Amino acid sequence: MRWGEFEQAAPEIAARAHGSFKRFGFVLVGTIRQDGTPRISPVEVHVVRHQLMLVMIAGSRKAHDLAGDPRLVLQTPVTNAGNPGCEIKLRGRVTDADETQREATAASIEATSGWRPHDSWRFFTLTLDSASCIEWNEDEMTLKRWDQEHGLRPTERRRLDMETSRYVPMED
Repeated sequence: MRWGEFEQAAPEIAARAHGSFKRFGFVLVGTIRQDGTPRISPVEVHVVRHQLMLVMIAGSRKAHDLAGDPRLVLQTPVTNAGNPGCEIKLRGRVTDADETQREATAASIEATSGWRPHDSWRFFTLTLDSASCIEWNEDEMTLKRWDQEHGLRPTERRRLDMETSRYVPMED
């Protein structure tokens, strides 16, 4: 599912994700290396023309990883362990953007940040398989999830049980 469709299917998660993208300007991207081991890399993320875009130097290891296996996971940064706020996790696959999307993305980046990716760079469009938004408030967690198979699921609230060292459902 493309970003614009996801915004319609799970508007609250999409809005929280978009806010986090604007706040941080980048995400952590997990890719799969040729030997099957994981790699984590910071990458700028952009929403352009209703598509979630990642732009990478063509010769970078992460771009090579995605050329071999287009699956990835995106995670917004957690900057405060005591109050992590909203955590966004997206899973999906990338494809190369067409020329119109490449130009729109390069122009958007230039207008926003003052630099323009070189034509030799890789412009990837993300197709989503699943998404989650985890919000923390002290020892309480609120989980919102969407995936291709189940759609938007009911919001779950959990609390940390210190004795068992796990999150357990909260009664409403």
